[in-house]
Amino acid sequence: MKILQINSVCDRGSTGRTTRELADVLLNEGHECYVAYGQGTSTYPFSFKIGGKYENHFHNLFYTRILGLHGYGTHCGTKRLIKWIEQNRPDIIHLRNLHANYLNYPMLFRCIIKNKIPVVFTLHDCFNFTGKCSHYTAKGCYKWQKECYNCPLIHTTAPSWFFDHSRKIFREKKSFYSNIPKMTVVAVSKWLMHEAEQSILAGNGHRITYIYNWIDYNKFHRSSDEQISLFYKKYKLSPEKKYLISVSQGWDKNSSRFRDAQALAKALPDNYKLILIGGTARGTEIPAPILHIPYIEGNEELSTAYSMADSYVHLSVEDTFGKVIAEAMCCGTVPITFDSTACGEIPGPYGIVVAPHDIDAIVKSLSHLDELKENKDEMLQYVRDNYDYHTNAAKYIDLYKELLINK
Repeated sequence: MKILQINSVCDRGSTGRTTRELADVLLNEGHECYVAYGQGTSTYPFSFKIGGKYENHFHNLFYTRILGLHGYGTHCGTKRLIKWIEQNRPDIIHLRNLHANYLNYPMLFRCIIKNKIPVVFTLHDCFNFTGKCSHYTAKGCYKWQKECYNCPLIHTTAPSWFFDHSRKIFREKKSFYSNIPKMTVVAVSKWLMHEAEQSILAGNGHRITYIYNWIDYNKFHRSSDEQISLFYKKYKLSPEKKYLISVSQGWDKNSSRFRDAQALAKALPDNYKLILIGGTARGTEIPAPILHIPYIEGNEELSTAYSMADSYVHLSVEDTFGKVIAEAMCCGTVPITFDSTACGEIPGPYGIVVAPHDIDAIVKSLSHLDELKENKDEMLQYVRDNYDYHTNAAKYIDLYKELLINK
C-alpha cells in the first residue's frame, strides 16, 4: 500500500509523534508511507513540507485574522501537494489536523473528490465538523449539530479580527464530506466518536469509529527508586511531602485549568504540594505555594516526574483524549480527572473522576489514593489493553485494507 498522511506537524507534538509512529509501523511492514506537514521541521525521510514560513504567516495574518477564512490560504503550497498527489497516486490519504494555517483544505478536498481517493480521517479535536473551532465544550456552544453561525469563539479560536464566516465554512465542509466517495472517520476516543456521530461527518455511508491514541512503553514506565531520589535532589523537593503533579504545554493565567490549579494548591493539606510542569504564557506567573518546573528533559525525566507523584491531576475540561493521563498510568500513578469530554474516559476504573472544577472533591479523593495504588499491576494491564502502540497502529492498517478491498 501507498499511504499519504497529512498533518499540521510531523515528529513533534502529540499528533506529530503519532503520525511519525504510524509511518514507522507501515514502513516496517513493507508499505510506502509519505507525510505532508505544514509547521516546523521533520526528520522523517519520506516527508515534505506544505508551503513555507512566509506563506504560513500570510495565511495566518490575511486569511485567518483579516478575512476570517482559516484554512483557505496557502494556495502555492497546496498546489504543489496536489501535483504530488496526482503524480504519485496514493492508495489512501490519511487526513489528520488540517488547521494551523498551513493548508488550503477546500483545494485538497476537491482533489480528493476529483481523483476518487479513499480517505481515513482522524479527528484529534473538533475542528473538522464545526464552522471554525477546535473545542466548544467550555463555551457550551452546540450550533455545529445543525449549522454554525455567529460564532462565540470568533475572537479566540483561530481568531478573526473582523469577519465571521463560520456558516460559509460549515456549509462547505458539509458539501465536501457528502461528495467524498469513500471515507472512514476515526475519533481518538469514544466521547469524540459520539460527538462526530451527531455532526456533518455522519451519513453519506461514511463509517465513524474510534481508535485510541497510543503509548510507547519504552518511553513511559515506572522509574527506579534511584531515579526518583535524583529527581528530588535536582528540584530540591522534600521527601517528607506528598506531591500532585499536573502537566501542560503552557500555563495561562486566563485559563480555567490555571485558576483551578491555584485553588487546589491553597486547599491541599499541609503534607501535600502541587507541582505544575510546563512553560507559561506571557504575563503568567506561578504563585506560591505552587511549585513550578518549566522544562522537563525528555520522556525519561517526565516518567520520573509521574513516578514520584502521589497522583497526576488533570485539570483540563476540553480533551479529546488526554494522552498525559495514560502516560502517568504507565508509570503506576493514579490519575484524578474531571468528568468532562474524554478526560474521565481514559482512566477507566483505575482513576478518580470528579465534577469539573470541583476542587473540594479532589481534596477529599486523596484519602483513596493508597487504596487505588494497590491496583498498579491491573492499571498497567488496562493501559496495555487499550493504548498499546502496535495494537492500535495495526487497527489503522486494517482500516486501510478494508477501504481498498471495497474501493
